Amino acid sequence: MYKVAQRGPAGVENYPPIPYAYQYLSQLEDGSHSHEESGDGNGKVTGKYTLTHPDGTSRTVTYVADETGFHADVVTSEVGTESKNPADVTIQSSALPGPEAAIANEPNRARG
Repeated sequence: MYKVAQRGPAGVENYPPIPYAYQYLSQLEDGSHSHEESGDGNGKVTGKYTLTHPDGTSRTVTYVADETGFHADVVTSEVGTESKNPADVTIQSSALPGPEAAIANEPNRARG
């Protein structure tokens, strides 16, 4: 019979968490994306990212992840969104609602 090793990979060491932070901004022809995040070294992470589309609409998500879970606040002007608060997320939308959005996005629509 063969013996199976009962230990983890050789040379792997465990280190305690350490604080960190990063940020970036990427601007392209079709919009931009930015992200910043920091961790306190004790399990709490905070951050924010923003997407901006060529038509001027945008979405910003600010979040906290800690011992109570992941919590996000979303502010958006993207078409098809509405203000709601599902599952520890707050969504604040400035987009036009349903029929108004359809009319606003069809500038060549024949009107009677």
